[in-house]
Amino acid sequence: MFIERIRKTYKSGQSIFTKEILSLFPEYTRAYVFRLLKKSLCKGELFRVSHGAYCIPKKTFFGYSGISSGQVASEKYIRNEEEVFGIYSGLSLLNQFGISTQVPNVIEIVTNKETNRKRTVTIGGMKYIIRKSRFEITKENSFYYTVLQLFSELRSSDEIDDFSKRKIEEYFSENGINQRCLFQYSKSFPARTIKNLVESEVLNGTI
Repeated sequence: MFIERIRKTYKSGQSIFTKEILSLFPEYTRAYVFRLLKKSLCKGELFRVSHGAYCIPKKTFFGYSGISSGQVASEKYIRNEEEVFGIYSGLSLLNQFGISTQVPNVIEIVTNKETNRKRTVTIGGMKYIIRKSRFEITKENSFYYTVLQLFSELRSSDEIDDFSKRKIEEYFSENGINQRCLFQYSKSFPARTIKNLVESEVLNGTI
């Protein structure tokens, strides 16, 4: 019954967190759920990806496999099938727009799911820096947050070359970003963020 209920709720290869497992069995004590969880792990019905994160293993040609730490981090701190509640920041974000090619040793994330200003966590052996969002990130405003976070990461607008400028302009166009909303959201960011944005001239020609 334990694994059957989990399988009805979650797909194989999808992150499942301890809090979610506990909520599936409100009729059981916490200790009893953990005993059942341990049995499922021993049987191979569930895989432990990292502390507090599990998955139903996927069947492949080579046997059964789990999921990556990156997928767990994304589903825990950035998005699931229905919601968006975080974005990548730091070098990962700079790489996305061609401002840096340096490979990050630590992945940085800004999310609604964190209450501390900054915290380092380890997921599947990979380190992540998790920061609390400046305002609530949603599916509708995540594109605005991404742009503002990008310009808050820069030391100056001089880091934006022609290539990265085109990528940012394309991002504006593809996601329907307009200046009025952008300036409204920018009130939650440091003054240098909007300064870098304006001086980069990426706003020229945007709505």
